[in-house]
Amino acid sequence: MPPFSLSPILIEKGVLGSILAVVLVVFVVMSLVFRYHWREFGLPTPVFRAMKRWYFIVSTILATCAVAFYLAILLTL
Repeated sequence: MPPFSLSPILIEKGVLGSILAVVLVVFVVMSLVFRYHWREFGLPTPVFRAMKRWYFIVSTILATCAVAFYLAILLTL
């Protein structure tokens, strides 16, 4: 018998959904904090405005991908 064995980690649908929900809530709260901080203390330069825009574009894409992958995992379970 080998000293270790590989076994798949099984995560139930509810646990996976809960993890996704917590991550998305933390992500939204942090984005709101960033937005407030940038509005109050940010520099009014074109580069800074572009950086804020890119942050929200990329973060929206990543959050959408996370939800899409979650739904894809649910369909394959």
